[in-house]
Order: sequence, then structure tokens, then C-alpha cells
Amino acid sequence: MVTKLSKKSIFFLVSLLILSLLPIAIHDNRHLMHLLILCFIWGVVAASWDLILGYARIFSFGQIGFFGLGGYTSAMLTLQLGVSPWLGILAGGGVALATGLLIALPCLRLRGMYVGMATFAVHLVLPLLARAGRPIGTGGSWGLHSIAPLYVGGYTFSSLELVPWYYVALGMFALFLFVIYKVINSTIGLAFMALRDSEPLAKNLGINEYKFTLIVFAISAFIPGIMGAFYVHYMGVVGPEIFSLANFLLAFVMLMLGGTAVFPGAVIGAFPIIFLNDALFPLLGFRLVVLGAIVVGVMIGLPRGLMEIPEAINRLMARRTSKKMTPLPETNQEE
Repeated sequence: MVTKLSKKSIFFLVSLLILSLLPIAIHDNRHLMHLLILCFIWGVVAASWDLILGYARIFSFGQIGFFGLGGYTSAMLTLQLGVSPWLGILAGGGVALATGLLIALPCLRLRGMYVGMATFAVHLVLPLLARAGRPIGTGGSWGLHSIAPLYVGGYTFSSLELVPWYYVALGMFALFLFVIYKVINSTIGLAFMALRDSEPLAKNLGINEYKFTLIVFAISAFIPGIMGAFYVHYMGVVGPEIFSLANFLLAFVMLMLGGTAVFPGAVIGAFPIIFLNDALFPLLGFRLVVLGAIVVGVMIGLPRGLMEIPEAINRLMARRTSKKMTPLPETNQEE
């Protein structure tokens, strides 16, 4: 176990080092920088979804709802009240967390796909509320525009210079992945994984199902709320489309491609999907069909997603080694 953890730590640190040095070579390529920033944002969203869906096995489909809710909260606070974007981002995470807890309370009485139906219903209601909420400042169907960018001291982030955005996104990416990893490997993570694998036994051991269900809902709502608020300030606009089924399917494809309950599978799945989605943009709505077909193909060959590739290679190498070491049967030749 120690060896696996140390390998993951080394991989994480080396990856962060490479990503932190990457702008030196590609800072002039704004399109590539933009795609990497999106990878950081959606990678965290997918990882937070894996926390509740993969590790806790609670069928929650509200991640994009929390993502958009955080974005709208921060945008409305900065535009209408002049709140600092940094405080707006924190408020977006707080509103998403509170909403997650409100959703979790009735879901405590539900099981399996009934939780999924309830959370997905909330996801479907939010864009309707955004369109009907023009009197309270949501902008209606047009959404909100000219949202204030981030600033540090006297320096204001610009859409023409993406390096500052890149490093803030990378910092949030590293921070939240570390938090998710620590949660998974803490007593909290062990508790909701025990409830996942054997609920009666876990309850007999004194694990409070209500408490840990609320905790995992809160964490998996707060993180996408923060990332949604950052995303809105980065893009400068927000509308009901942030709750779109396309965003929902995109995050779900990332999760399935990377693999559930195999950290950091969901994060790894985000990178190829963001780049593929961009390359397939000329196909418009059909690109999600193509991405879905790719995921189905990967899941047939690798049921646990891309994270199964190292194990598949090891199995293949072991099979070849065993074949080489197996002696050929001796044949008796009669003279």
C-alpha cells in the first residue's frame, strides 16, 4: 500500500511540475492554453462527481447544477453588489454547498436510482429558474455578460493574457485534487466506502449513515460550485446554457472514460475528452455521439476505464512471460 501511495504521489508531483512549466513553451498559443484551463476546471468537477458516485455509490446527478449555481451566484454578487470576484467565488461554493445539503436531506430516505432521479430533477429545474429569474438579476434567457474578471492588487486578469488564469486554475486544480485524495483516504472516506460495500455491517460498526451522506453531499457540491464560479469569471458570461445536457454528458463521459472509484481516473479522463470535444466541434451536436461511442468502446475493452491500462499491460506481460517459461512437451521418438 505504501508503494502505491508513493508512486501516486510522485506521479502527482511530476505532473504538476510539468504543467507548471508548460506555459514557458506555449504561452503564445492562446487556444491550447484555453483548452488546458478547461481541463483543470472540468477535471476537478469530474473528480468531485467520482467522490459521490464512484466511492460513495450515491447516484447523484446534480454536479452540473452545483457548477452552474456557483457560477450564477458569483456573477450576480459581483455585478449587482460589487462584491470582489474572489469573495464571489467563495460565496458560489457556499451556496452550492447549502443547496447540496438541502437536496441531501430528502434523499436520505431514498435509495439507488431514486436519488439519481431526484438530483437530476433539480438539475432540470435550475435552467428554468434562471430563465424566469430576470427580476432577481439572473438575466433571463440572455444570461449575464461583462462579468468582472479576477484581479490581484492593481493587476486585472485579461482575456488576452491567459498565463495568470492558467496558474490560478492549476492552483485550484492541485488544491482540490489533494483535498479529494485526502478525503478518500481518511476515516470519512473509509466510512462512506464501508456503507457502499456493506451497509448493514457498517451500521453495526456504528457508522452513522446520515452524517456521512451529508458530508459527501456537501463536499461534492462545494467543489463544483467553486469551479463553476471561477469558470464564469474566466469566460465573462453565464447563461442557462451552463446547465445544458451537453455539459452534463461531457462531465459524465470524462468520469466513465477515466474510471470510477479509481482516483485520479476521472481527472485523467477529462484531458482527452476536452481535446476531443474541441477537435470534433465542427460536428456540432453529433460530437457527443462520437464521444459516447468512444467511451463505450473503451468500457468494453477496459471496464474500469483508462486507469485499467497499466493493469492490462501487466497482465499481458505476465501472460507472455508465462508462455515463454512453460516447457514444451517432450516427444518420444522410436528408433
